[in-house]
Amino acid sequence: MVTARDRADPVGEESFRVAPPATQPDGGNPYAPTHSDESPVPAAGPAFVVSREDVLAKHRALLAEADDFQQFLDGIREQLFMKPCGGDPVSIDVARAVTDRFAGPGNSYWNVCQQWVFNLYQTANALAEIARQYGFTDEEIAASFTGGVPGA
Repeated sequence: MVTARDRADPVGEESFRVAPPATQPDGGNPYAPTHSDESPVPAAGPAFVVSREDVLAKHRALLAEADDFQQFLDGIREQLFMKPCGGDPVSIDVARAVTDRFAGPGNSYWNVCQQWVFNLYQTANALAEIARQYGFTDEEIAASFTGGVPGA
């Protein structure tokens, strides 16, 4: 697997390039229709560069986005279950199929979104590690997210 550090476009010695954890399928559009009932997995976006001056801000932004997205998903979870429109077998089968696609096991839309949240947290964790390499303490990293002052 090629990492961001292995790429031919170095970012300099004062910065780190961070690649999101998910990978885009080779040679393909991750959002192209599939030929099965599988949802596309979240594709990695472009790698981004962080410097000592902005690593904590980017870490904070990713954690906030992950938390907000998770709260949103938790708030809509029950709305993803379809009730049959009638008692006939077709209505029951359609409701089951729609519910499975939206919130069922496997590659439902719900699970794909959960993977996005997980990827945001993974990328934020990678930024926290980079912050440590820049010399920030765990206390400073935590305080940057909560808005607190280290040691206060």
